[in-house]
Amino acid sequence: MKVVAIIQARMGSTRLPQKIMTDLCGKPMLWHIVKRVANSKMIDDVVIATSTNSEDDAVEQLAKEYGISFWRGSQENVLERFYDCATYYHADLIVRLTGDNALVDSSIIDMGISYFKEHEYDYVSYRKGLPIGMIIEIFSYVALKKSYENAEDTQCLEHVTPYIYKNPHMFQIKYVPCIGTDYSYLRWTMDTEYDKQLITEIYQTLYHQNKYFTFEEILKEYEKHPQWLTINGEVKQNQVTYQGENKE
Repeated sequence: MKVVAIIQARMGSTRLPQKIMTDLCGKPMLWHIVKRVANSKMIDDVVIATSTNSEDDAVEQLAKEYGISFWRGSQENVLERFYDCATYYHADLIVRLTGDNALVDSSIIDMGISYFKEHEYDYVSYRKGLPIGMIIEIFSYVALKKSYENAEDTQCLEHVTPYIYKNPHMFQIKYVPCIGTDYSYLRWTMDTEYDKQLITEIYQTLYHQNKYFTFEEILKEYEKHPQWLTINGEVKQNQVTYQGENKE
């Protein structure tokens, strides 16, 4: 079973344009995300999936410069982009990630993949209760193919996985909760200048001690840096909740 991590990334962003190229300790954020994901013991290939828009030539250039696998496809139909990418790289199992999440932890990825393999699921969200930007989506190529062949409405095409979780009668779906403390109030994704400030400070604090600093190590640093709680605490997360093509 070939496990492929596909990182959805492009230069355009309504709230924070070109954020994927944000300098973190001397390297672009997208480079760090790839390296952190590649630290996984269970992923066979890491691929950046970007659009064919000319502004995303910079993403292809970064991938080529650092020897990273990449795929270019539709900007609007991200489901098609993922499907074509997964097909080209012969994925049996897909780990879906985004270019927003600079603190992704390979140990959480590996736990999620292990959980998926131990059960008969088509889709797993691992784990509810982690900070925003840390939850991992894992699904089979078969489920992705079925989504690609059947999805029609805009939201399903733009966001890859809504077709799966809006059709529980077609797929075996599991949302795995965290055990113990709920950290979902923490925002570890980059979508605003406040997020950028927090993530930059976390990298400056931890990166030179351990290039693959972990979820637990970040939490420990919050005890020394209580101000981190307020840097981006008021930012509202954009939620993708399936409503249907003709519903508001």
